[in-house]
Amino acid sequence: MVGYSVAFFIFQPLNVFIHELGHAFFVKIYGGTIQKIEIGIGEHLFRIGKVQINKQFFIMGLCRYDIDSSNLNKFRLAFIALGGVIFNLMTILLLIAIKLYTDHHHFLDGYFFGFTGVLILSALIPVTYPTGYDSDGRWLINILKDK
Repeated sequence: MVGYSVAFFIFQPLNVFIHELGHAFFVKIYGGTIQKIEIGIGEHLFRIGKVQINKQFFIMGLCRYDIDSSNLNKFRLAFIALGGVIFNLMTILLLIAIKLYTDHHHFLDGYFFGFTGVLILSALIPVTYPTGYDSDGRWLINILKDK
């Protein structure tokens, strides 16, 4: 029970933050500006710099940005769309390396890996969420179809 609570209320928002940082990273390297990164949905709880935490902080996230898409090809747009998944995968690989090369073993590791994996898979499934936003997978398909 403790593991699920920690995973849901700490690891999930942390994974969402890492995911949205991935989108923001590629927006920045392709010349865009970040307006804000939202963690969660619902009403605004508080804001630290460009990071806004919403009341349902353990569900979803959003990277709001401005970028001139006229100079972006499909390849660059795809990196922006998949930036979150790329950063989540990098986090998993980093933690695997830490586990392999150190004595680090904790019962919460499995929860972190599990919640990160679910986030990656759910981001790649091509759907439109009830909030009206497209998943990363849907966004990628639209890029490839030129929509």
